[in-house]
Amino acid sequence: MKLSMWMLADWLNAYHPIANITSNTFSIWSARLFSNELSANDHTVYIGRLSDLFHTGSDQVICTFQNDVLLLQSTDLEEILNCVLNALEFYQHWSTQMLELLASDAMLQDLFHASETVLPQPVFLMDASQRFLAHMQLFERGEIDPVWDEMVAFGSPDLDFLISVNQAYPERFIKKDLYVLEAGLFPNRCYNQNFFFQEKWIGTAVLIEHGNPVSQGLLDTFSLFCGFLQRWFEIHIEEEQSVILDFLLLAAITDANDDQSELVRRLQLMSWQPQDALLILKLDTPFPPFSINQHLCRSLNLQFDFLCAIHAQRSICVLANLRLCPLPALVSQLAAWLKSSRYYGMQGRAFTMADSFYEQYQYVSIVSEFCEKKPGQIYSGEAYALPYLLKKLQSTILPQIAHPALALLSSYDQKHHTDFYQTFYCYLKNERSLARTAAELKLHRNSLLYRIQRLKELIGDDWDDPMVRLHLLLSFALFPESQKKRHLSSDQQ
Repeated sequence: MKLSMWMLADWLNAYHPIANITSNTFSIWSARLFSNELSANDHTVYIGRLSDLFHTGSDQVICTFQNDVLLLQSTDLEEILNCVLNALEFYQHWSTQMLELLASDAMLQDLFHASETVLPQPVFLMDASQRFLAHMQLFERGEIDPVWDEMVAFGSPDLDFLISVNQAYPERFIKKDLYVLEAGLFPNRCYNQNFFFQEKWIGTAVLIEHGNPVSQGLLDTFSLFCGFLQRWFEIHIEEEQSVILDFLLLAAITDANDDQSELVRRLQLMSWQPQDALLILKLDTPFPPFSINQHLCRSLNLQFDFLCAIHAQRSICVLANLRLCPLPALVSQLAAWLKSSRYYGMQGRAFTMADSFYEQYQYVSIVSEFCEKKPGQIYSGEAYALPYLLKKLQSTILPQIAHPALALLSSYDQKHHTDFYQTFYCYLKNERSLARTAAELKLHRNSLLYRIQRLKELIGDDWDDPMVRLHLLLSFALFPESQKKRHLSSDQQ
């Protein structure tokens, strides 16, 4: 365990140290009495008298480390040396205990409990959903402030309060160094340290100023404590995936039974509103070996602040907020990115947080199977809604629901080597237009008229009924030629 000079200054507070500290590094791991015969060590604090350095100096004890100095109101070298050695031993014992807890799969609260004597301050840890994970249990209700009491009692402050804080300090989620939130929205000044995993914010540790102003030595101790918390996250990140927005969204779009309330809560904390129009896009590449989805997700998340992109199976799922970026602007901004990345996209339908994320993504996934897959293009799911509907129907209805005319025509064609099945389908889908049907089939008009007359003789002529035509067209679409042949083969056997 390496200490800073500010931590030693706090430890030696009873001797009223006068500090001249400029480097403030965590480098001290040993202590020795000063001697002119010793060569300086970059990790040792030297303890001597002021007169050892200056001929006109007094017998006051001085602690030096590189260019940093603590001048103490004491002349007892042995007492100060023992005091510094005690500090090194105390923090080393704490470090050893924390490392043992990390190695033994300890809970977060165990780390807090083991640090109560080192950091006897109101400190808590929240995850990316801004829920309470652990805290210093040294303080009674009413001893700190109402926000602390609410977090301890309910696991999180009021959602409206959190949203107001996030709106007031929108940049706080990207800060990687220790930062301060002054009293205002919070009852007291707070010192905060964020935690990240794969460039994603996963939580924040907060030290609340309680009573006396927080010293630099205490902040240094807090930073060391946060280092242990970061290690805990790195060890347990797979178990704690739910604290990351990515994994909340992935669970919501892939698990029909997922409780998406945490995802909704997390989106609201990003200042997304429950009534906002949301849109899911599924991005793919027509070149399967060319797949750099994780990298591209990071690129999207860094470049656009109105969306969240995650790696979902072999695709990229994008959740966009149409209030923050309307659809035309969204398509325009993503088109160039898609083209340069050689990806294409399929957009779903607008929905809100109250709807099922799973159903929205399933819809996009199915309709994306039918588009042209041209890089740089964003296709609308509405254009492929019918193929989606037909695919859903194919998996739920029995073949016997098909109009009997199909089986009759297939059997007749097979027996007489005719093509009435295809002729009838083409005639119906062209809305019984003789010109369009003849052009598509490359038939003379008279030949087509002959076939239509034969069709009426074979299957009847009740095609003026729109419901009959709908039944026929759905039967053709649901049971195409390849599937029809399997049914016929089975019937003949």
